[in-house]
Amino acid sequence: MKVIDTDVLVIGTGGAGLYAAIRASEAGQRVTILDKGLVGRSGGTVSGAGVSAVGPWSESDDSVDVHFRDTVVGGSYLSDQPLVRVLTSEAQDRVREMESWGLCFDKKPDGRYVLDRAGGHSHSRVMAISDRVGLQMTKVLRAQLLRQGVDHHPDITTTRLFTKDGKIVGAMGLDLGNGALVQFNAPAVVLATGGVGQLYPVTSNPIKVTGDGLALALEAGASLINMEQVQFYPCGLVHPPSLHGFILGIQEYAKLYNVHEERFMAKYEPELIEHVTRDRLARGIYTEIAECRGTEHGGVFLDATEVPEETLKSFMYEREMCAERGFDYHEKRVEIAPSAHFFMGGVAIDSDAQTTVSGLFAAGEVSGGVQGGNRLSGNSLSEILVFGSRAGASAARYAAQTDRQTPGKAAVDEETARVQQLLQRDNSDVTPAQAKERLRTVMQTHVYVSRTIKGLKAAREALQDMAQDLLPRITISGSGLHQNYSLLAYLDLEKMLKVAQMIVAAAQERKESRGAHYIEDFPELDTTSPPYCTIIQKGDNVLGLKVGKRPVEITELYPETS
Repeated sequence: MKVIDTDVLVIGTGGAGLYAAIRASEAGQRVTILDKGLVGRSGGTVSGAGVSAVGPWSESDDSVDVHFRDTVVGGSYLSDQPLVRVLTSEAQDRVREMESWGLCFDKKPDGRYVLDRAGGHSHSRVMAISDRVGLQMTKVLRAQLLRQGVDHHPDITTTRLFTKDGKIVGAMGLDLGNGALVQFNAPAVVLATGGVGQLYPVTSNPIKVTGDGLALALEAGASLINMEQVQFYPCGLVHPPSLHGFILGIQEYAKLYNVHEERFMAKYEPELIEHVTRDRLARGIYTEIAECRGTEHGGVFLDATEVPEETLKSFMYEREMCAERGFDYHEKRVEIAPSAHFFMGGVAIDSDAQTTVSGLFAAGEVSGGVQGGNRLSGNSLSEILVFGSRAGASAARYAAQTDRQTPGKAAVDEETARVQQLLQRDNSDVTPAQAKERLRTVMQTHVYVSRTIKGLKAAREALQDMAQDLLPRITISGSGLHQNYSLLAYLDLEKMLKVAQMIVAAAQERKESRGAHYIEDFPELDTTSPPYCTIIQKGDNVLGLKVGKRPVEITELYPETS
């Protein structure tokens, strides 16, 4: 057993994790950062939309207050408003800091920033970079991390967080490269593991985005919020197969048609047509497909043939990706359908990115409460910067003020034995990969863009059967830990299954359609009472979950009630 002592342990090396590690290191704390794959290869790297931020570069009638309102209203009043105030107020500071580190946003010949207006925003405030702003952000953050000499470890998957007396004291990791378990002793841990995209068969997320931090946080005793809120990006390619799930940002400027040549969004959103929030656009597309007005590959047509060439410059990367596969969406329509994209739910945090467990912090997509029921375009990268910075600073401050404890020997031995015993399994012909496909089928069938009471009940039962009957029978190939990707797939599956159960439990708790959660049995908002958040905690029932709700933290902007 290798043992590593550190002050702040950061799990995940996307934008939020890198920013947190940088900020904690600047505070003088020893920082160790882990990733289950390559450092800096995260969900954020596929983002091409930009960073939404209001600053001196903004339109004269735009302001932080307007950005705040757009975010709260766009999130169906599910956002904890103190978190949104932090997001919209500090985004410009983080943008300036990123520029000082070398990030270069697109500018016009006269020196003004290129600002895009995306769905749900009332103004043009999304700051663009022609070649994927998320990728360029990550490159800059990684370079800054290396300049600071932060200790970083790739190919380590975290299997458990350790607590003592209700406080975080460390974690256990499986180092696939060295074939060893590693004990990390740390008074502060930052979760930055991303969302849940791999729970669905069509997703824009990288393969390693399997909800790890959510399952780890639950097991450690943290509360999770609004777990039913899964955003399906309206326009994910369904053809050709080589780009299955690849999302198109150009949808903000394109037109959508069904197989009967009807511009169908006009009947769902007659005023804004396609220029609506992603949840409403995805629902319109889903309805057309479900009612048999879709294309032969199970999608609808996206028509970007009339988009001006000047606008296309902001989408250089995605257009090049399509060109490499032999087509240009500026010349010919493409087939798209909703793709699992972003997770608005997550680990509940306060304005310092502190969770309900002392010493445990969370930032980025793994955290919940900021984006409410629907995330506006560009707000994800803003959240990564703002709360990644806050999480790192808070974790460093906490570590400096906290007495050190180490995980108890019994807890370490228990987790070591659990992982080692998995290698003894050979009693089934079901592989982890096959089990993942079963799980994705359940989620796509019953917990997708549109849901029903009957479907959620079927999903709950199917997932429980998988947990009780299938998991114990799965075969794990290989005799050791070194580069055992069958074992890694099983550990991913365990977490995916628990996260799926949380999503279903929260969806069953919400008896209204709000944000990305649309349930046919309750198609309208509940306007008779204030908005509420669903809350998931570890429980002692058959699911191992305790489900409840609490009022949304509303401090500035109140919805109308009747």
